[in-house]
Amino acid sequence: MRKYLVLALAAGLLGGCGAQPQPQPPAPAASVASAFNGTDAAWLGLMIPMDEQFLRILSFAPTNSTDPAVRRLAAELTVGHQAELKQLIALRDRAKLPTANAHAGHDMPGMMTDEEVAALQKLRGPAFDKVLRAEVKDHLAQSALVSRSVQAAGQEPAVKKLATAIEKNRTVRSAALG
Repeated sequence: MRKYLVLALAAGLLGGCGAQPQPQPPAPAASVASAFNGTDAAWLGLMIPMDEQFLRILSFAPTNSTDPAVRRLAAELTVGHQAELKQLIALRDRAKLPTANAHAGHDMPGMMTDEEVAALQKLRGPAFDKVLRAEVKDHLAQSALVSRSVQAAGQEPAVKKLATAIEKNRTVRSAALG
């Protein structure tokens, strides 16, 4: 029962998907590799596109930022998120989940719209730095939040371990950013 409550909470948090057609709920646990439940599947299906997009916007920093601290932060976050993304993809593949992004085109907390990404890519200097800092904080906060749901209702031990590490890392990093 608790896992359905957490999934409902996550669905409520992701309600920012806007008026676009909503993705279908995660496949029942029976259709997912046996060690994975619906919470595990939903989390993997969300974290992968979140990290992919985050890596994309971080890639703008070397050319668009004039602040050495912002460029260093982007470089540090890139290394960590690349390693994390590899783990997420390996778990998704192990769970035999689809590779398509069910959230493509949705306006979601912790993610920029395609239009916002395009606008960020055109910004330079302090304007870029300001928006990137805000997006970093938003990404860290939202990914920590959804990772907590896996700690509470996830089933597969490797997924829970990664979600716990991500939540802890994001919380510490957010606190350091202020």
